[in-house]
Amino acid sequence: MIEGKLKAKSSGRVFFTYLCVFLIVHAGSHISLLTRHDLAVADYYLPTALSIILIHWLGPRYVLPVVYLNAVCTSYLWGNPIEQWSLWFLFAIPETLFAFLSWFLFRVAYRGKYWLPDTYNTTVFLAGGVMIPAVVETFLLQWLLVLTGSESAHTFWIYVKSNLLSEITASLCITLPALHYLTPFVQRKGWLYEAHAEIPFPPGPQRQRIIEISAIFAGLLFLSFLVEFIEYWYVYGFFSLFVAIRYGFGPAILTNLYILLITYVLPRFFVTIGKNDVGDFNDVSNIFLGANFLFVFAAITGRVISDVKNAELRLLMQNNELKHINEELDRFIYSVSHDLSAPLKSIMGLVNLSRLDSEQAESKRYLRMIEQSVQKLENFIAEIIDYSRNKRTNVTIEKIILKDLCVRILEDLRFDTAKNIQIIFDLSAPEIFQDKARLKVILNNLITNAISFQKAGEEHQPYIKISSRRNGDLVAIAVEDNGVGIKPEQLDKVFNMFYRGHERSEGSGLGLYIARESALKIQGDLSVSSQYGQGSVFEVLLKDFDGK
Repeated sequence: MIEGKLKAKSSGRVFFTYLCVFLIVHAGSHISLLTRHDLAVADYYLPTALSIILIHWLGPRYVLPVVYLNAVCTSYLWGNPIEQWSLWFLFAIPETLFAFLSWFLFRVAYRGKYWLPDTYNTTVFLAGGVMIPAVVETFLLQWLLVLTGSESAHTFWIYVKSNLLSEITASLCITLPALHYLTPFVQRKGWLYEAHAEIPFPPGPQRQRIIEISAIFAGLLFLSFLVEFIEYWYVYGFFSLFVAIRYGFGPAILTNLYILLITYVLPRFFVTIGKNDVGDFNDVSNIFLGANFLFVFAAITGRVISDVKNAELRLLMQNNELKHINEELDRFIYSVSHDLSAPLKSIMGLVNLSRLDSEQAESKRYLRMIEQSVQKLENFIAEIIDYSRNKRTNVTIEKIILKDLCVRILEDLRFDTAKNIQIIFDLSAPEIFQDKARLKVILNNLITNAISFQKAGEEHQPYIKISSRRNGDLVAIAVEDNGVGIKPEQLDKVFNMFYRGHERSEGSGLGLYIARESALKIQGDLSVSSQYGQGSVFEVLLKDFDGK
């Protein structure tokens, strides 16, 4: 019964997707009919531009049948007589082929990223996703019209040129902004047929940029009423290139779309409602030819500018990171040399004392002290190894039973002075898919600290509580104690390298630093809350990869 409901729900979603695609493409056909001036000829044609966008989002399964059906249904509206209805199914093939070729050439042949993140993908999309399919579709459609006697042969090249340029212009101006700006939103909604983790949202515009671009758009609108676009199209080109050079790819393609609206769409709308003096479309081919050069050149220029700015930003971030690493390395070398030499000097001093003192009791005491220094040195070397391993090894995901991991850590610690500590488990999220080695390093440091900083005194009843809870795909693991706690002014320093915040601290000051670095390495974070004199809670928040 449940399976039947799931199938019905899935079928309903499929039908709704087909219906939405059809309504979008069909609406584009009716808008394009406003610019029609001959059989199957228009100043701009929206269904192919919309089908390019939709096929890259939803895939060919949902788009190609709808594009073909829409082309068949609207064939009569474009001037193909009803008595030749059988030809409608033939005339619908070129438009469907356009959408298929755009998807196949760009996505399959060249593995293109349709959110257009760089110059390579933008250039490949312009060529393989728009221009080549447009050429194939236009020549095939005009050839079919001539072959079936729907048009005369002497109009072949005239209509090929007109339709080709109108297809490319509409496609370039509409598809580039939609794919670049809307693809991250569509992915967030879960509508993409192939999800990609690397699709980022375009950076939000700054206030000054919004003001400047708005002023440019206002100037372009005012210009459209002063000069004839057919004669002074290159003036708009200066504005478009200025935006591309100053602001990059996103604003450039939005400017191209805006120019299309104020120079093609709005004038044609006025022509449709009887304002014939607003726009003159007798020489649309020349208009489209100049506009296409404008749109393509501005888009590529903007993409190159954006790539250069992104490269500069990445380089700046890498330089800052290297500077931070170098400073960290200097402090690390200084502190390591000091912390390594101190136990060694202590050992050498104790060895010399044991040679001078022949009493057996004193020799045993010296040996215990040497053992403690060696143990301290061994622990410090182990922390350095953990630090190095976290920096250089890859993340390995596996299933982790949290209680088993914590029990093994407690057994390995073998603490004699903390046998009376009560261990409490409250693991509402008993397992997690994560990097086991790094999680062990994190919990080992947290549990060790919880043991080391317990209060002294017989009346004190120490405990350590290890808990976990789930929040979506995140798991929070907390280690709580009722020890000495941390002073408020020290809370923001405890994760610093080599920081020792307590007079009872005998460690190197690396433990919590390594724990947090390990958490960051596996897409997590480590935080602390504490009340001085009452105890502390360290919480690590990790992504659960759920076996993926």
